[in-house]
Amino acid sequence: MSVKMGGGEDDGVAGEINVVPLIDVLFSILTFFVLASIFLTRQHTLPLDLPKVTPGDPQQQLSKQLTLTITDKGKYLLDKTPIELDKIGPTIKAALDSNPNEMVVIAGNKEAEYQYIVFVLDALRKVNATRIAMATDTE
Repeated sequence: MSVKMGGGEDDGVAGEINVVPLIDVLFSILTFFVLASIFLTRQHTLPLDLPKVTPGDPQQQLSKQLTLTITDKGKYLLDKTPIELDKIGPTIKAALDSNPNEMVVIAGNKEAEYQYIVFVLDALRKVNATRIAMATDTE
């Protein structure tokens, strides 16, 4: 049973939607977002050809380092021994004079004020310590 609404003839043709313009618009939008994401994620760095190294023995690397800890209260510890800020430079210099390949690792508490770390970096700069690393924690 079919019901006619209105007095016109029913010629059996269903309405059609032309999707070609819709596809064109979708491809244009897709192209815009692809290009925008490429430009937003591009890193602005210099092209460098970095030297390749082979990792050494981890035990050997750990034995040639001094760990300088900075607490959240601004206290300094050199290999778990408390040390005053004015003694850091001469102590590190003496250690580097006996072993110039020794690395100084700065392990600063995340609550430590930035100025304490800057004080240590300045003390290390004054004694020409060049092998310096910052300790971080992995997530």
